[in-house]
Amino acid sequence: MHSRNIYRNGIDFAELSAVYPPLRKYIDKASNPHKTIDFKDQDAQRCLTEALLHRDFKLKIRLPPDRLCPPVPNRLNYILWLQDITLASRYTDEPNTQSIVLGIDIGTGASAIYPLLACSLEKSWEFVVSEIDPSSFVTARQNISTNKLGDRIQIVQSHATSPILLPLHLDKERRFDFTMCNPPFYSSLQEVLQSAEAKQYRPNAVCTGAEIEMITSGGESAFVGKMVIESLDIRERCKWYTSMLGKLSSVAEVVDILKCHSIDNYIIMEFVQGQTRRWAVGWSFSDTRLPDTISRIQNPNPTISKYLPAHNTIPQPVVSVSRGSLYERLSSILSSVAHIHIRSQSALSVGAPAETNGIRPEPNFGYLVSVQENTWSRSARRRKKRRVDDLESNVGFGRQNIVAASGERLAPSHMACSIMVKESFKNTNFAFGAKEDQDSSLQDFIVEFTWRKGQVRELFDSFCSHVSRKVVTSQ
Repeated sequence: MHSRNIYRNGIDFAELSAVYPPLRKYIDKASNPHKTIDFKDQDAQRCLTEALLHRDFKLKIRLPPDRLCPPVPNRLNYILWLQDITLASRYTDEPNTQSIVLGIDIGTGASAIYPLLACSLEKSWEFVVSEIDPSSFVTARQNISTNKLGDRIQIVQSHATSPILLPLHLDKERRFDFTMCNPPFYSSLQEVLQSAEAKQYRPNAVCTGAEIEMITSGGESAFVGKMVIESLDIRERCKWYTSMLGKLSSVAEVVDILKCHSIDNYIIMEFVQGQTRRWAVGWSFSDTRLPDTISRIQNPNPTISKYLPAHNTIPQPVVSVSRGSLYERLSSILSSVAHIHIRSQSALSVGAPAETNGIRPEPNFGYLVSVQENTWSRSARRRKKRRVDDLESNVGFGRQNIVAASGERLAPSHMACSIMVKESFKNTNFAFGAKEDQDSSLQDFIVEFTWRKGQVRELFDSFCSHVSRKVVTSQ
């Protein structure tokens, strides 16, 4: 479960029923000696969802008995992950930059729970949502209206012939931060029945969904595969395309589709809610890169490990050094790199831009650095000098107008990464005292590099290797 999920420690049903009295009768009926509900009772499930939305998000919704009853903790996981993605995607923005976050929910369902939850948590978020089922469309529109969110959530009716990413086709001028989707898992009713029969134990909860919510031609991987194909034309008008997946096998199938279309900027996350395990996949055509905590499953099992994206976060251990000495060393190394832009991480937190080359940040902070190309290696400097000399002598243009023989402008490869200095877990006995004591005490640290922007991974890897080597060897 997501670390910020308010249901991480479970639900106190007695306390919840005190706030939402309609839930009491379902707790009384439960055969379990503990205070809970019978999750095989559809009415109890719906009442629980209504109670949680009422108490924790001040939302009131109607849940039709013949449509999916969304479990709130599970749905909240997805929203919290999107919060992380959105925040990390704006990491390199100028401090104090604020703007509306615009999302798309594909197949919002009768509850419209995703946009309702998101708009309850984030006052700057807005949505365009689609729904293909006429009955669910009507109920979703009512739920949006009931919660007075019609000015922030626009719902559009899609059809069998509509593109999956319909909202992006309706307004080709708008740019979106993300899409989200919880597609039907199965390819046929037979697959639904086979899945139920294959379970080792009886399910703990009854399924309340209609066929249109559970079944799609080709199953969920084919559905997301169509999203990938559609996104190839839309590309950067949406920063992140994401979808939930209900089957582990679908993760491999979707990753294969992404790789088939040379999409290397993708992310995979896993959500565990009780005995339910779900996966989320996302991809982007932008140069925005996300940290491993958001883009990769932590401690994955071997089955899924080979499908995870490459690491965007690289830790470099530095042992037995004082905090002050490490900051001075790191500042000196960064300042020695030609044509580098450095912003102290404290400036990002406080909100005031700080243009600097080598200003030492406060403890527990770091740097955001950006470069246009590799200027730190000897071979890069020699290569650049030869290239410039040859082109200037042959073409006669200034450096800003250098054009290759093929006619293509030599565009620099931009790369931005954050560098954070973190205490090693080995420092278990370190006592925090005065600032000068923290600066002078010998400790173990982790210098953590996180790729934030760029299209060329080799540039990030080379920069990390260069700085890491100098940090360690200069001890």
